[in-house]
Amino acid sequence: MANAKTMIRSAGRSLRHSWWRNRLASLGSAADIQPTAHFEYAGSISIGRNCRIPRQTLLRANTERDTGIRIGNHVSILENVLINANRGHVAIGDHSWIGPGSIVYGNGGVNIGNNVMIASHCVINTVSHHTSRTDIPMNRQGTYCNPVTIDEDVWIGTSAVILQGVCIGRGSIIGAGAVVTRDIPPFSIAVGLPARVIACRKSTAEQKSSTRRLPGIMTMEQQ
Repeated sequence: MANAKTMIRSAGRSLRHSWWRNRLASLGSAADIQPTAHFEYAGSISIGRNCRIPRQTLLRANTERDTGIRIGNHVSILENVLINANRGHVAIGDHSWIGPGSIVYGNGGVNIGNNVMIASHCVINTVSHHTSRTDIPMNRQGTYCNPVTIDEDVWIGTSAVILQGVCIGRGSIIGAGAVVTRDIPPFSIAVGLPARVIACRKSTAEQKSSTRRLPGIMTMEQQ
């Protein structure tokens, strides 16, 4: 009985892989796309090798770009994650993972490096509303977008919020519940609302040798 169930599950994974391989922009080998994972504008989504896309995950690549969402190799996206390109793009590097219930809005562009850990219920936001006028409602004043860059080997704690225009440097740690409103230097530990740097994981001399933005991955534009 156990062997029969294993064979049925394996056959189901194979069928789902074949189904999505014909609909996505590209799909790497051994990708595990579970039942009820959902893709909108699938032709603009690229998924690498050995990735896991679980139940109740939504990837929406509503963009004019050829690839609105690009996921590298060995990436795990956990349950109930929303990744929404929304006229922009989202790029995720190799060996990264995104915890359950997290939301990524790619309006202004989101580039996430390799080996990044994003815990549960985090939000990455690249869009905001203009609010300078008081004679008309804020929802009629338009929006503005700025990109978010998360460099390699970053750990973002539970329920953190990353706001538009922010670059989080390589090797940094963002504490649980932090709201990041400005750039975080490489190898920093930042906590609070708004987030502030409370410690450094490396000496000043070592930090100066680190590149500020994305030494280990290419942005969507470079690709």
